[in-house]
Amino acid sequence: MFSLRGKSLENDFRRIIDDEKFHDITLKCSDGNIINGCKAILAARSDFFYSCIFIESNESENNNSLSFNDINSTAMKIILEFLYTSKVEKENLNVNNVIEIYYASIRFDLVDLQDLIIDFIKEFLMNKNVVIGKKLLSKCVEKFSLGRDNEVSKILVDWVAKNKLEKNKIDSLSLEGLRYLLKKTFDAQIPFATPEFNIWEYALSKVTRKIIQDESLVETILEEKSFSLCYPREIEEIKNQLTPLIGYIDLKRMDAREIDQCVVPFNIYHPQRISDGYRYISLNEENEDEGLGFIRGIPIFKWKNNVLDLKVSGNGSTVEAKEFTQLKSILGDLIFKGRGVYEWKILIEKLCKKVYIGICNINEDLKKNDQGYHGWVLGSDGYVYHKGKWKWYDAKYKECDKVTVHLDMKKKTCAFSINNNKKPIVFEWKNIPSQVYPIVSLGYGSKLRIEPNIH
Repeated sequence: MFSLRGKSLENDFRRIIDDEKFHDITLKCSDGNIINGCKAILAARSDFFYSCIFIESNESENNNSLSFNDINSTAMKIILEFLYTSKVEKENLNVNNVIEIYYASIRFDLVDLQDLIIDFIKEFLMNKNVVIGKKLLSKCVEKFSLGRDNEVSKILVDWVAKNKLEKNKIDSLSLEGLRYLLKKTFDAQIPFATPEFNIWEYALSKVTRKIIQDESLVETILEEKSFSLCYPREIEEIKNQLTPLIGYIDLKRMDAREIDQCVVPFNIYHPQRISDGYRYISLNEENEDEGLGFIRGIPIFKWKNNVLDLKVSGNGSTVEAKEFTQLKSILGDLIFKGRGVYEWKILIEKLCKKVYIGICNINEDLKKNDQGYHGWVLGSDGYVYHKGKWKWYDAKYKECDKVTVHLDMKKKTCAFSINNNKKPIVFEWKNIPSQVYPIVSLGYGSKLRIEPNIH
């Protein structure tokens, strides 16, 4: 419902959008639909349209019609709404059209609209589940192609990278979207949630499901680690689809057992790459220097949401003890292993009595809680603890402090920092196993959050 003319410039111009008395140019869109517009407004508000209508038209007989084979009518309507009013109604933006609109905003060099779309996508991602980010990244790659980066593609890569790729889940990430993600994160130091071996499993299962559209057969293939039940043309197609992906999956980040048991049987990698992977792993085990980690980028994890009386929120980054209860322990969803050096940071949002932060064996029984903690941990009282033994570490922490865990899996050592003040390695911890989980223990009134550890 519009107000009387003259009271609101925005409303007056919004009224013009659909008023055919002001239409003197047609915009033919990629989906075959035609959008009508007003030359004066388009030219006054956009250098692109000014050039098309008043400069390029001198070389053409007709400046009353423009054609766009890469912009659909949905996006064009939003472009006109923005050009006429400098605004876009949020209800007009959704997961199905926002990438098209962003593309159009770049095509027409509308920087303010680009900023509006970027803010919308950031807000949209924070309020939706991880499926949305994968779908948007796939649409972005499809629209812009693999060779073109933009602000939205960077945001979406960062978002998808922080959420674990699950081989058993059918999701909305396209193969081209996956390739783009792997390419952009291959050597990048950004938070990443999926170990390299699990990326291989995810890619293999995604491609196999695409070619073999029989879920029970797919499960058999993946379980038996063999394409023996497939037709030769199916095997060839699976290999063809995987080839562009495996160039961005690094065997050097896996261990020899994973390669031998779960990669080699499928005969996807060239034998030389397999040999190079084995050689790197062998040489690295003899080298004192740290090698490539089991995961690219900066490892990031979420809390496992499976502990009674502990509430997990913030897309898995925050854990809080909501009930009156004894100390409860909760694990991160990432197993640290291999030969790398890793760090993660925990923000103490709320502290009541005592909390513990550290690592534990992947086979730790959390039901046994006679000590209030599990594994190798630093207590908020400044002591380090392990199996009933403790030692003064001079590292007390309180509310609003940030505790960083420094884990060297090659040397099997652990140290802690409080607000970036790093303390020495805990030399008494001689028995750190080859695979560990991040762990915290907290009671009622305490609240902890995983913080991005960006260098």
